[in-house]
Amino acid sequence: MSWLEHEFNTFLLQVTDDAHAVILAGGTLQPIEEKRLRLFPGLLPSDIKFFSCNHIVPPESILPIAVTCGPSGKKFDFSHSSRSSLNMIEELGRFLCNIVTIVPEGIVMFLSSYEYEKQVYDAWMASGTISKISKKKHVFREPRSSVDVEVILNKYKEAIQSCSKGSGDTSVNGALLLAVVGGKISEGINFSDGMGRCVLMVGLLYPSPDDIELMETIKHIGNYSTSSVIGDDKPFNGNDECKLEPGFDVLRKSGKSGREYYENLCMKAVNQSIGRAIRHVNDYAAMLLVDSRYAHTSSSRGFSCPVEKLPQWIKTRLTCGQNYGEVHRLLLQFFKINKQIH
Repeated sequence: MSWLEHEFNTFLLQVTDDAHAVILAGGTLQPIEEKRLRLFPGLLPSDIKFFSCNHIVPPESILPIAVTCGPSGKKFDFSHSSRSSLNMIEELGRFLCNIVTIVPEGIVMFLSSYEYEKQVYDAWMASGTISKISKKKHVFREPRSSVDVEVILNKYKEAIQSCSKGSGDTSVNGALLLAVVGGKISEGINFSDGMGRCVLMVGLLYPSPDDIELMETIKHIGNYSTSSVIGDDKPFNGNDECKLEPGFDVLRKSGKSGREYYENLCMKAVNQSIGRAIRHVNDYAAMLLVDSRYAHTSSSRGFSCPVEKLPQWIKTRLTCGQNYGEVHRLLLQFFKINKQIH
């Protein structure tokens, strides 16, 4: 546990001892259970009341889809061992080439890191995929430098607005922004209205287990043990995101709460990113979770089911696209209906 977390927890204990009631409110608290246990370990469950509001937008204004495979039928797997595969990157490119013809205005695609974004972009440049996408969408990339973010965002917005006004090349229907989870764009930037008619989340973004501070935190939270089986927990066999990393042994030997913390870091990053697109009551957007693991309905190898950690307002509307044809049909129908409504 970091010094800041320790001080904050000490402060909370003092507050809960002295106050008649404490209200903890936030926009991205889910998944909440692990946070509740860490912040208020001494309180009984009956002493804590949890309330989650529905989103202000009507259910028909969002379209979350778990995209399991691409146009050629290849299963999407962006785990650590597979995401750099040229076949996987090319299938993602084929999928995007199809999506840009359906989705109006702006698309934001979130990738796992700046390094992976560069790898994907370079592969698409070499294969001609960027050229194909550019026939329908102007392509922009999130810069590493904070100074350049506002410039790129303004160009992205201007490109979308110029297409909406019918100026310039009439065959181009908007813009695509390649962004990075945990970067400058995934937090604090609003992609309301045409800025984000579709958000693509590529993969599950588990933090790297070679982060020493992270592993020490997990040791503290998870009652680190020399045994691979903690209490009545099932053995943690890991997943490809962390299997080859130095910290895998820590995750393997951590208790349920340590693994829960690790999983929640991943899904909170996902939730923050995909929530960028819905910013007011009249907004609407599609949210594409591009990885076959988002379609899992049961836990495996010590990990929880990812979709169980999505916000309720997204989870209740989530559809699993078993093939590309189904995803294509759902998107066409969604944007046709919302164009008529709005």
